[in-house]
Amino acid sequence: MENNRRIISVDEIAALMKEYPDNGFSYENLDDYSRRFQYLMKGDIRAADEADRLMRPESEGRFSNDALRNMKYLFIVNTGLATRYMIEAGIPQETVFSVSDTYIKKADVARTEKEVHEINRAVWSEFVDIVKSFKKVNVYSQTVLTCINFLDSHFNEKVTLDSVAESLGLTSAYLATIFKRETGKTFLGYLTERRIEVSKALLAKTNYSFNDIANSLSFCSQSHFSKMFKKHTGYTPKEYRVKFYAATFSKL
Repeated sequence: MENNRRIISVDEIAALMKEYPDNGFSYENLDDYSRRFQYLMKGDIRAADEADRLMRPESEGRFSNDALRNMKYLFIVNTGLATRYMIEAGIPQETVFSVSDTYIKKADVARTEKEVHEINRAVWSEFVDIVKSFKKVNVYSQTVLTCINFLDSHFNEKVTLDSVAESLGLTSAYLATIFKRETGKTFLGYLTERRIEVSKALLAKTNYSFNDIANSLSFCSQSHFSKMFKKHTGYTPKEYRVKFYAATFSKL
């Protein structure tokens, strides 16, 4: 019944998306964390600015009480995450690892936090150049990137083109035009793809009902969810769960 529908929490979805390798985007677009990766995958030098700004224990966590050692650990973690994103995006791993290994060795022998900061900026700058070279992507405008960040963070809500355009101080027609021009996708198409990617993780890693998933991701109905899922993946939700769920579970 309607009143028995469950809403899957945002925190649970975020945790699942961290573990799900094929989602195509980082749910943690809780701005500070993933903005650098958004920039990186678009070949935007602002990735280096963000990576440099976030090399702080209060932003990323503390791994050691020794400040220099902690900075080195942060560098290794961030460099490792960047290499993963780049490899998953199709950049040859030998190219990525060659660069990351070189800079990790430099960081290992660095004697000051300032040196590590400089090495961090240098490796991210080189990563951006590699992305631009191999992917040949266009840098999104700040308006479109802001829109993408918002959609990646609020895909589970009832988001509309009109509401996002209004929040950006733009007309809906203008936002729709530049979004399609820069991403190659319509606003609704992009939002639907994000919801489908999250639903894949929920189907593969939980036993939530199809109705719960549809409701939690703001599809208008379970039948609409099933139709869109089939269109984007070639599977019905049931077929996808049977194929990819790691254990047998009871009928939903």
